[in-house]
Amino acid sequence: MWVCVAFVLSVLFSGRGLGCPDKCICWRDGHVNCVDQRLRGVPHGLPGTTVNLDLSWNSIAGIPARTFENLTALRYLYLQGNEISHISGEALLAIPSIQELWLSENQLQDFPWSVLPRLTSLLRLDLQNNRLAHVPSGDLPLFPALTWINLAYNEITTIGGDFLSSQPALETAAVHNNPFSCNCSLQSFREWLDSTKVSVPNNADIVCATPRHLEGRNVMAVPIGALTCRPPTVAVYPTNINVLVGHTTVMLCNTTGDPDPDVEWILPMGAMISAASKTRRIRVLHDGSLLLSPVRQTDAGIYTCIATNQEGRANATATMNVTRVDCAGAECRSIASDTVPVRIFVTSVTSNSALIQWFPLVDEPLMLTPYRVLYYRLGESLQQTAVLKHGVFLYKMKNLKPSSRYSVCVTQSILPQADHCMEFRTEDAELTHTYITIGYTLGSVLLLLLIATVVYCYMRCYRRKRRAMFQRSMNAVNLSNNHVTIPRAENGTAVQMNGHG
Repeated sequence: MWVCVAFVLSVLFSGRGLGCPDKCICWRDGHVNCVDQRLRGVPHGLPGTTVNLDLSWNSIAGIPARTFENLTALRYLYLQGNEISHISGEALLAIPSIQELWLSENQLQDFPWSVLPRLTSLLRLDLQNNRLAHVPSGDLPLFPALTWINLAYNEITTIGGDFLSSQPALETAAVHNNPFSCNCSLQSFREWLDSTKVSVPNNADIVCATPRHLEGRNVMAVPIGALTCRPPTVAVYPTNINVLVGHTTVMLCNTTGDPDPDVEWILPMGAMISAASKTRRIRVLHDGSLLLSPVRQTDAGIYTCIATNQEGRANATATMNVTRVDCAGAECRSIASDTVPVRIFVTSVTSNSALIQWFPLVDEPLMLTPYRVLYYRLGESLQQTAVLKHGVFLYKMKNLKPSSRYSVCVTQSILPQADHCMEFRTEDAELTHTYITIGYTLGSVLLLLLIATVVYCYMRCYRRKRRAMFQRSMNAVNLSNNHVTIPRAENGTAVQMNGHG
């Protein structure tokens, strides 16, 4: 009987015969389940009557523009637990009836906020645990029906109070566990937290990541007057550099400021480039340094590094002199290739030291050319340099500052190539002290155990010795008992008996 019932239910509700994609289960009421099927994309051929689509816990990497064509009835879309790094705004506009959009546990670095005002039915938006760094500011969009939004566990450094206060239907906003920069950019959000009636869950985990003196403090506990900004400063190193044609060179631009300034470079011919510029031979690295590879004769001139944030602008210049070498054959090849690729490792990092090791990636490195190690603390212009003997492939950097990020490079040329460098962070001073304390504690415990062992062995030997002495004394007593004197009899005489009776 139960088998018949199950068969009837499967016929009534299952949609396998309605063009349901492989690895999915479709029901006649509009539900489609494709959970945990290792899908790399949204499957084709979904029923046009789909209302609830669950694609969670797959390996979907992106949502192109035409993904949801003909799914105009879709109201609930579950995409959490995928690998989505991009979602097209056009794809969302194709599902105008969407009410709930679940995108947590993905790799989104950006989101098409501009299309949300046109999704007039959207009630819930879950973007938790992505890599979002920004939310809208300026001309803020209105999400007319949105009642619930989750932005927790992202990389958002600042958020405007206007972004949240301008949503007319908002009831819940989760923003905890983001690396907030507690500066002037966060003032309106701080004011919103004080005045809002919107539910803000886990507000104890809304904490400052920067600046250092506010790190770890709850945003709601920071006075609004303490949320200040600092104008940028710039230092370029080296300020004067000589480079050979065909070589690779890097000019460092160390900046400070709160919030972190944007970095741009002005080249000798007047062109301006930034990290977003689509250039290959000359480009700005993620730390603001300028990389030129290979250097041309026309690259000679004055370079200007500009740092800008909302508090102002600062700049510094450097001069590059380019020399052409007239040579031929093997001599030219030697000059143009005076460094070899290396693999770099930084180990044994403490609060004030680190060990760098490197290994040539070619069979015949230039053993007669010494390696140079260059390292500096990010945000400072002072660079430390060490020239090592040929054949040496490790170096210990000392006198580092705790809780600081450093850049270190290894090269055999005038300046290192970008792929010969890496960054690392020194440990907190407290952590090193903790390790030292643990070491002292373990050492003390081991010492006490050793002392206890020695005392125990000594006491055992002492007790064994006392037992032996006692045994000898008892033997002596037994020998003396061989002659016993009987007390005086009634007549006053003593009777002596030998031990043998």
